[in-house]
Amino acid sequence: MRVRDLGLIEFQEAEDFQLCYMKGRLPGDAGDMLIMAEHPPVVTLGRIADASTVPGLCSFEQQGISVIKVARGGKTTFHSPGQLLLYPSIDLKARAKDISLYIDLLEITIEKSLRELGVNAARISGTRGVWVGMKKIAFTGVSVKRWLTLHGAAVNINNELDMFRNIHPCGDPGIKVTSARQELGVLLDMSIVKDVFARRFAEDIDIHYGGH
Repeated sequence: MRVRDLGLIEFQEAEDFQLCYMKGRLPGDAGDMLIMAEHPPVVTLGRIADASTVPGLCSFEQQGISVIKVARGGKTTFHSPGQLLLYPSIDLKARAKDISLYIDLLEITIEKSLRELGVNAARISGTRGVWVGMKKIAFTGVSVKRWLTLHGAAVNINNELDMFRNIHPCGDPGIKVTSARQELGVLLDMSIVKDVFARRFAEDIDIHYGGH
């Protein structure tokens, strides 16, 4: 599994990188890649989200924070430095044409990685994302074109959480959020965090799809 860390990069630049990588792949290409990134502050709205899920829109505008509509699943989330974005480019034709199974893989990797880092994370039956108790720590939202994956997951590691009060995370005003930093009381080394997630993802994808 190839890994590319884009570092701190604007959301649109990261999306452009994913699209360029996708367009460069040949039919049946096994060149799967895990792309990782962090973003400056930005709100993203998934395909079925609208401005009603951003009650603090004026606050974002006053701070120069963009609210962007994107072609992914899921609804609304907030990105900022210290949050880890996982953008796998995976050929599901070569593994299994099952988007739900693929999202399960993302969530399993996130849960295991966070637990390895000392965070008591877990999935909750019947809902998407990864949680610590009743607080959400990771959000999934994917797009699939010609069975190649785009977008992926956002995991709260060291990022500030105050701005989440200005949105309805995942479109739900009742969702409370947390981060690894908040749960552990320490700032995590992002290079170590990224190494853990990259290794886990490479291991889990082989387990999940039987080594294909």
